[in-house]
Amino acid sequence: MRFDSIIIGGGVAGLCAGLRLAEAGRKTLIMASGQSALHFSSGSVDLLGGEGDPREALQDFIDSHPDHPYAKVGHDNVLKSLLDLQTHCAAQGLTLVSGERNHHRLTPIGTLKSTWLSPDTCAVVGDTALPDTLLLATLEGFRDFHPALAAANLARQSAFRSCKILTGELRLPQLAAFSRNPHEFRSADIARLCDRHDLIKELASEISRLIIDSGTPCSHVILPACLTLGLVGPRLAELEKRTGCTIREVATMPPSLIGMRLQESLKQRFLALGGTFLTSERVQGAHCEGDRVVGLFSQNGEDILFEADHFVLATGSFFSRGLESRLRGIREPIFGADVLSDPERDAWAGRRLFDHHPFMGFGVKTDEQLRVLRGGTAFSNLYAAGSVLAHYDPIREGSGSGVAVATGWQAAGHILGAL
Repeated sequence: MRFDSIIIGGGVAGLCAGLRLAEAGRKTLIMASGQSALHFSSGSVDLLGGEGDPREALQDFIDSHPDHPYAKVGHDNVLKSLLDLQTHCAAQGLTLVSGERNHHRLTPIGTLKSTWLSPDTCAVVGDTALPDTLLLATLEGFRDFHPALAAANLARQSAFRSCKILTGELRLPQLAAFSRNPHEFRSADIARLCDRHDLIKELASEISRLIIDSGTPCSHVILPACLTLGLVGPRLAELEKRTGCTIREVATMPPSLIGMRLQESLKQRFLALGGTFLTSERVQGAHCEGDRVVGLFSQNGEDILFEADHFVLATGSFFSRGLESRLRGIREPIFGADVLSDPERDAWAGRRLFDHHPFMGFGVKTDEQLRVLRGGTAFSNLYAAGSVLAHYDPIREGSGSGVAVATGWQAAGHILGAL
């Protein structure tokens, strides 16, 4: 099977590379091993952490981190890649919004996380004034969002000192079947039920009941993200029409429907542009000739060589098995690429949970064009993107998804430039 380009990995980095190549008319294949980290993410896109405008801080950050993936992409290209992501998502009906500075996304435990882009349906704190009263509601029996915990943590935030926070549970008889097996009472299960049955009328009635029972006027409501597997905008709009409230959603504990919707939107956009997406197709090895990759072997077809002119390695980090941990270091399992690591395993992590952990910066080494290095020599047609890369700490910097978007987009740009 032959393609112009093959991308290994179906997460944000792989999809952003695939979208740019497919849009340029290249015959492109994405080989995904299964669920990506998006199934466990918030669905927001970070650029750089902090309270101000990350676009203004980006160049100074690049200057002080010359080995960082952002430095290999460049200031202007990082911003172009994020605009491109917004354009592709909008084409699928998913609106990602930003402001003149980072906003704060509400987490399921009631903390505030600084980020750059979020779906317009998410509960965020930005430049607009907070309401006087806020209702945090969940579905009765749902274990992955606890309004009381979220409310207690929000009350400790200075921005919410003047905001009265109500909590409550929505009772839906249709959810009774889940009580027999609480381990299946997850956001995706509830969403499937909501997709099979129109529960908007019942939900609106329950929201109104909670507000009336509280005895406090309230027009702002936050619900867990579990109302549909698809895009939730139309469903929230109908709820708002019936209740007269502004309704937003918060990502739950995994699986995260907001992250899953982002992946599905990008995947469907890729397919609409003519791309080919293979699921559960884990790449096991590669056929190389000198510094050039000829093709790939997968676990489902060891006798089939997936051939292409160019390749992108976007397999993720340890979580996605793009990197493998060994007693004396780490390895990249497909190409045996050069990796940044530390032979002293005791030095991989800090002593406390919130310390700096050096292993977060481990990953594949590349040249300035994001071409993968092996034995100190760059492959001529293999690029790396996303969390498989070395020299950045997505948690400490608040840069994880931004690096994935930017490097995926830039890797595709190098491929197009090489043609």
